[in-house]
Amino acid sequence: MTPLQIALSLFPTTNRPTIRHATAVVAIAAGLLPGTCPGKDLDLAHAASTRPGVAARDSGSVGPTPPAFLYVVYCSGTVDKLDLAQPAKVASFQLSDRSGTPAAVAAAPSPGARPDSCLARPVPAARAAGSPGQHAVQVVASAQFYRGNDDGKKAYRLLTFSLPDWALQQQADLGRFDVLNGAPPRMVPGPRTGQWVPRAPEAEPDATAEIAGYAGGQGIAFARPTQWSGNVSLVEFAAADKPQAQPRAGAGFADRATRRFVRLAAVADAVNGPLRLAPGGLFAMREVQRPDQATALPDKASAAEAALPRGTGELRIYRTADGQPVATVVDARVAGPWHCIAITPTGWAVYTDRKGAYRFVALGRTFGNEPVEDSETDDLDGTRPGLVYSAH
Repeated sequence: MTPLQIALSLFPTTNRPTIRHATAVVAIAAGLLPGTCPGKDLDLAHAASTRPGVAARDSGSVGPTPPAFLYVVYCSGTVDKLDLAQPAKVASFQLSDRSGTPAAVAAAPSPGARPDSCLARPVPAARAAGSPGQHAVQVVASAQFYRGNDDGKKAYRLLTFSLPDWALQQQADLGRFDVLNGAPPRMVPGPRTGQWVPRAPEAEPDATAEIAGYAGGQGIAFARPTQWSGNVSLVEFAAADKPQAQPRAGAGFADRATRRFVRLAAVADAVNGPLRLAPGGLFAMREVQRPDQATALPDKASAAEAALPRGTGELRIYRTADGQPVATVVDARVAGPWHCIAITPTGWAVYTDRKGAYRFVALGRTFGNEPVEDSETDDLDGTRPGLVYSAH
């Protein structure tokens, strides 16, 4: 079986995704429990999306009505509520204060303390157990701030919160997991109803052979889908311009509906910055990065620091159907140490400084309803938080 067939076989027929060839994010959990620290975790079973036309849901799934709010859930258990109409941050709270007594989500033992692995991560609605519905969200969480000294494990539970008040409604044990490497295993449905088991470790699948069967998919190697939404996957690969040339990194878009692969148009005037799909998969955004143009370089260390590429605030929008740029947006407010955490269906690129502040860049268009999922694990630095869209 191909990686795509394996992925599709893990979903009921009525729930199968419309694109996921050899899936590799949001990062958003595969099953229930995502990885928690910097790194990547490919997951063939991870690719599931809500079909267009269904009602708006939480935990990352978005229906035809644009979501009014975005809850940003950090590994530390902090939740920030963003009003997408203003747009602005309108509230912030700790899940430890909303998760009962004793708290089902650990509180920091002292100001500024950091957990050694993720404390909380929302579950995509498409994977949520028991269909929590439009007014609830499920979160995989731990009441242990630090792993156990004896076995290096943490206990995790599946928590169900009501929205918009984030009041704890239910909780269920998931078990204890080895987090010595900072990344507890992701969870997948077990053989019994309501059972969840750790997903077995697996190597990153190489989608080269499968994409070679797509129009335009020849001449690449080490193809790895890293993000997906709707019928489109963002694919990283290596390719050589000539038979004996050194392979170079590239990116492109694979559309399963049309079985077509297109490469991202080359950019000669900028250092390649982060590239991400927009919801629906019809567009992608690249952050343009260039070396810091510092003038005062007192020593070699400063010179090396200045040579690192940095965000310029220039954002280029690409059409995934042909890989060509269609628009450029420049906003100097997000240049430098700002991190894009989301592109919303309503057309905002949402940035954070990882200290609780946000900036919103209007991209000049709206996007589709299907959430973007990816192969990235969580991190403790606040650059890849969990996302919960909601009408409330």
